[in-house]
Amino acid sequence: MADNLVGDWKVRRTMIDFLAGATHRFAGDAVVTEDAFTEHGTMRIGSQEMPASRRYRLEQLDHSTRILHADGRDFIELGPEAAQTVRHLCGADLYVGRFFFRGRDEWVEVWRVKGPRKNYASLGRFFRIDNTGP
Repeated sequence: MADNLVGDWKVRRTMIDFLAGATHRFAGDAVVTEDAFTEHGTMRIGSQEMPASRRYRLEQLDHSTRILHADGRDFIELGPEAAQTVRHLCGADLYVGRFFFRGRDEWVEVWRVKGPRKNYASLGRFFRIDNTGP
């Protein structure tokens, strides 16, 4: 899975915060290497914009990719399937993710997160940046 994703990506994400009754938008870039995923961009909350980023470590297994938080804590594991569902319990918060890989140049991730202080849905779309130009 990660072999196909190595490269540079444009990211667009919409988050609906059901607790706050607000919609947040993220736009930025992601870089996937054999051992890391890094994302940087701008989060827009209402009329305010602020820098936002996230980083994960990647470990290649025989037929899947293990995704860990930057500090090494387990997060999720993705296999080679074009569509898959993952679950992650973080304290009292349950993260349910759905990933849809649309060939080598696009993927979508959908998250539904619920917990005592969290209740949101997120839709992120990733488009490969074409680095094959002149």
